[in-house]
Amino acid sequence: MKKAGYILALLLEVAALAGAYIVNYFTRRKMGMARYVIYKNQGWERDYPMELIKNSVMAVLILLTVLVLIAFLKKRREVSRLCVVMNLVMIVLTGLYTCYTLISSTETMRAYYFISLLFAIAAVVQVIKTGICVLTGGKKTDGA
Repeated sequence: MKKAGYILALLLEVAALAGAYIVNYFTRRKMGMARYVIYKNQGWERDYPMELIKNSVMAVLILLTVLVLIAFLKKRREVSRLCVVMNLVMIVLTGLYTCYTLISSTETMRAYYFISLLFAIAAVVQVIKTGICVLTGGKKTDGA
């Protein structure tokens, strides 16, 4: 069951990252997709405080990453190599989301909110997955 959950989470991450690429590709190549994305951006900016949401999600994600990393550093001698790799991927995905969110905007990329959401989903799934690995003790003797 543990391995099935890990594989499902991994597939969700890969789907989110692939979705970000696909949304970006079709937004640049197809006028209908570009129009839809612009329409949704304007609607979201009008209806929701996007700047506050963006900064809140970024702060929570960074906080969770730091907490999981601290827990990992306390147990680093007890965990498997898979857990070490998961921590590295967690840091990379959180950094990717944070850099993309801070550097890009709707002026520079039309699909900014969609891609940012998909990067956030991938990063959150990785943080949860890594947190479970660290907190359950991902023993060196485990195969998964």
